Amino acid sequence: MLLADGLPTATRQNTMKTAVFAFAWLMGVFAAPAATKPNILLILADDLGFSDIGCYGGEVRTPNIDALAAEGLRFTQFYSAARCCPSRAALMTGLYPHQAHVGDMVDEYARKVREMLSTAAYSDRLNPNAPTIAEVLRAAGYRTGMSGKWHLGYRTNEWPAARGFERSFTLIEGAMNYYGFGMQHTGVITNPPMALDNAVFTPPRERFFATDAFTDYALRFLLDNAPSPEPFFYYLAYTAPHWPLQARPGTIAKYRGQYKAIGWDKLREQRHERLKKTGIIDPRWPLAPRPSNVRPWDQVPPERQDQWDQEMAIYAAQIEEMDQGIGRVLEVLRNIGREKNTLVMFMSDNGGAAEDPNRSLPGSAQGTRESYRGYGIGGAHVSSAPFRKTKKFTHEGGIAVPLILRWPARMPEPGRGQLVHTVSHLIDIMPTCLEVAGTKFPAQFGRGATLPPEGMSLAPLFIPGQVISRAKPLFWEHEGHRAVRNGKWKLVASHDEPWELYDMENDRVELKDLRSTQPRVANDMIAIYDDWASRVGVKTWPTPSPTPAAAKGSEKAKPQTK
Repeated sequence: MLLADGLPTATRQNTMKTAVFAFAWLMGVFAAPAATKPNILLILADDLGFSDIGCYGGEVRTPNIDALAAEGLRFTQFYSAARCCPSRAALMTGLYPHQAHVGDMVDEYARKVREMLSTAAYSDRLNPNAPTIAEVLRAAGYRTGMSGKWHLGYRTNEWPAARGFERSFTLIEGAMNYYGFGMQHTGVITNPPMALDNAVFTPPRERFFATDAFTDYALRFLLDNAPSPEPFFYYLAYTAPHWPLQARPGTIAKYRGQYKAIGWDKLREQRHERLKKTGIIDPRWPLAPRPSNVRPWDQVPPERQDQWDQEMAIYAAQIEEMDQGIGRVLEVLRNIGREKNTLVMFMSDNGGAAEDPNRSLPGSAQGTRESYRGYGIGGAHVSSAPFRKTKKFTHEGGIAVPLILRWPARMPEPGRGQLVHTVSHLIDIMPTCLEVAGTKFPAQFGRGATLPPEGMSLAPLFIPGQVISRAKPLFWEHEGHRAVRNGKWKLVASHDEPWELYDMENDRVELKDLRSTQPRVANDMIAIYDDWASRVGVKTWPTPSPTPAAAKGSEKAKPQTK
């Protein structure tokens, strides 16, 4: 049973012995000399849904991520900020996206709405006065590096090299052809905008694949810094499994045929059962209904069933190839003797993506350089199971994501492999990094005073039996989709729709709206949301919502491709 703060009743039994142990542990972290400060490896998947990976109920082969969960902590109530760059802004700064000046997308297609809203909270780059994790840790003596997707500013002085990363190899924008040169999301055949440190990087035409390239650069950073006594912070931000659906034929072949044999209805049911069996979700919670724009599997034409099977096989292959890359990184950590004192964090930036950009060249085969598709709502509603809705929405399917933490040196054997039911958020990662590194957040940065992180440190949870509770509610707003989580209550609404109220202890799948029966609770939460929105700079989203074409569409009218 979960109590009002989202924690199991049993974990409330805190003894004095645990409290003393916790104090000693924390003092040990803060008193540690620089040489014993932990390394931090932050791994971010892109558009990975709540139930895609093996240790969160999925059928995709992810042995390396699963091993992290078995040796660390798996969070059941961890939240993103609903979408790519707002989530990254929250992750890097510990602030809500609007405070980090990324209230919406930083891309060119969102320029008109940014101009319409005309406020710093909706800009095209990260707040220059909000220090990143890399900037704070670098000042504390850490070596800092990154590879993968940045998506927090297009200009050279907004790249990772200018935001605290000593070394970086990055995709500057939000999506790319995994093969490098080829069709891009803009509909142009060209190279993706990439950077190596502070210079433009042009990927080679042959033998380039993004997932491997980002992994390879991480390995180079680790090996280059292996002789150094200084700790490191490395941010590995894969583009996988974000569209386009592209993976190696051999990996795709492992999954081809199995999805058509199951179908999306039974697949969601299977994931739901595994989630209940492992204790990640409460057995009382049913599976959210299939979205209204998705047909029952037995009514789907055979050619569409085969196409969906191929889409899901490629999507699964993308995840497996990312997992293989993670395995290579973890192996190097072991080989250079840094495994035990490295805190590894694995998470995703939002739920499954119902977008389908459809920029493929005519006649192209899915998964190849010439193809540029997503898996649409047909795949996204599976990825976000057992919850409602998908990426960009603030219902659970859009914001609930995996979080795994592993730190062998500070995580006693009895506590490994446990589930953590603490309600947590991307804004908690900055405070966690600060605490384990034994450093403080700067009061001044850039040209003025900083905003302190909005989150809380998760570090005490490394101690078996330790419990932490949120002192403040959590908030969301993205393109008019909005929510508040306060203890067991969640208030949520989609753009231009009325508020709904849910009891998250009994109904985390958000099926029984209690607003009419709990008007006082709803009104109190509306009031605190309004106060928060005013404080961080949320503006009323224009109607109709200026959503890009890639985010629209229905499974009932899915176009056919080869």
